[in-house]
Amino acid sequence: MESLSKQQLILLALLVSFVTSIATGIVTVSLMDQAPQGVTQTINRVVEKTIERVVMEPAKQTASVVTKETVVVKADDAVIDAIAKNGRSIMRIKEVTEQNGARRESFASIGLMVSAEGHIAADIDVAYRAADASGNSIPETYIGVFSDGRVFPLNIAYSSPAAGIIFFQPLLQDREKGTYKFSPPSFNTGELKLGQAVVALGGADSNAVFTGIISSFAERTLARPPDAGTSTERAVERTVTAIKTDLRSSELVSGAVLINLSGEVIGLSAGAASVSRNTFIPAQKVLDELAKIGAPTSAGQ
Repeated sequence: MESLSKQQLILLALLVSFVTSIATGIVTVSLMDQAPQGVTQTINRVVEKTIERVVMEPAKQTASVVTKETVVVKADDAVIDAIAKNGRSIMRIKEVTEQNGARRESFASIGLMVSAEGHIAADIDVAYRAADASGNSIPETYIGVFSDGRVFPLNIAYSSPAAGIIFFQPLLQDREKGTYKFSPPSFNTGELKLGQAVVALGGADSNAVFTGIISSFAERTLARPPDAGTSTERAVERTVTAIKTDLRSSELVSGAVLINLSGEVIGLSAGAASVSRNTFIPAQKVLDELAKIGAPTSAGQ
């Protein structure tokens, strides 16, 4: 070292710095590759959106766009907002049984308030489980525990074994009819994307939240006759029958609700899909069955 000139010392320092930076980069990449998926998936994800502010010019009193600004929305904030939008639409269905004179209430399913008339969608597996010696269904008693703490007896309004969905309706007292307000969510029946971020609401006793992505779809392909005079080829129509996610948790109970980051309901854990708790039937199927009751729906695109 003592025999090196100043120029040689400077070159040696640059060489050592270069080698050190390369080694640091290699170690960092290796550590990121070994990190759990949840660490790298959504922590630093942000969404940018452009907002146009419209102001009135004092002199002309005409509206004009004067500026644009980019607002950064954290993924955490989007999830929190999505949950808040659906808080009043989620309730819990409990089955009531009498044993030796003692009343027992047990969790049956999460219920989703799907209409302003009080229709509640749930997994059909919560009902028709008890049977007598002849195989006939034994009448079952259900109550609904709402988000505001109110508890109402429930009647079965309609069920569809093919779709795997059952609809309940609360029994209100006379003084509450027309005054107690139900809060159905917004639905999104538009096209879903692979890798799209989703939020699931589950939990038997209270809301439990799970975040993930859409991993795949189950689809049914139908061939339609060609349009008269326009084509001789049969058109192919693909319908999504199930939404598969990467969510993994024992708290994804029957009736768990799947929503997007805009707070719109896109799926429900019910029917055959509920066997695999991370699979959901599309919101469109829920709305199709609700329409058979004659209840109005609230669907977005």
